[in-house]
This record gives sequence, C-alpha cells and structure tokens, in this order.
Amino acid sequence: MLDLIYNITGVNGDIKIDFTSDGVKDLEDAHGSIVFTFYNGKYVMTYHNKRKGWEFPKGKREKGETPLECALRETLEETGAILASIEPLGYYNVTSDSGVFKTAIYKAEVDRFETKPRWSETDLVKLFDILPDNLSFKDDVYKITLEYIRSIE
Repeated sequence: MLDLIYNITGVNGDIKIDFTSDGVKDLEDAHGSIVFTFYNGKYVMTYHNKRKGWEFPKGKREKGETPLECALRETLEETGAILASIEPLGYYNVTSDSGVFKTAIYKAEVDRFETKPRWSETDLVKLFDILPDNLSFKDDVYKITLEYIRSIE
C-alpha cells in the first residue's frame, strides 16, 4: 500500500484525502462511506435523480452502524450489488463553514446484482470503462481515488 495524502479545493470546501496506513485504521469516526465498486474490471455507478449525475455508492451512517456496514448497505440500496470483497483505502474530509465531514473510502468487487429496493434514491445502474462526463460531484475525489487504486493493483 502506498501512503499518500492529497489536499484539494472542492465545491463545498477544502478536501483532504488520506490514503495512509494510519488513515485506514482511523475510519470509526467517519460520518459516511463511499464505495468504488468494480464488476469485471468496469466501474459500477448509479445515476442520482436529484443531483442529476453519475456517482459511486455513497451515504451517511445510520445510528449504531459502522462505516463498513454503511458501505455495504449503501452499495446494495443504490446499485443492487452483492459484494465479493471490500477493502478500506482511507478517508477524505471536507472542511467547510459548517465543520468537517469525514467519509470512509472503500474499494469493492461485485459478485452479482440483485434488484434494488423500490425506494432507492438512485435510478439507473451502469457499467463504465471510464468516468462519465456528467458526475454528481465536480471535485477530483473520484479521479484521484481511481488513480490511487490503479497504482496499488
């Protein structure tokens, strides 16, 4: 594992991405999780109706839930994916006027897909070879994380 830290400016505030061994150990206080999901070498992404863009499964932790449990739940709810494996990569913090929001970052391989819940807040699920142009989030977190994943494979 490479130990890397990135500091970038995002739309909602300053972002610190921590891909270090300490970052992987320091996930329990994360407010939510994001899962970079792969199926047969392709990105598994979902279209979010309200944000009008493609994204990886992501969401806030529910009461009593660990970051890993949040990651598994959000992936199933948003894509219908049952995971074959999942591993923590680190986290990112967004610091804004309202405080710091910490998101645990995971990489996962999909085993199979099941039907998403009807109440899912996302619409389509699609496989991509490259990131689509119309992403929900306009910062570089996706690009940096995918480059990091390629560097450790």
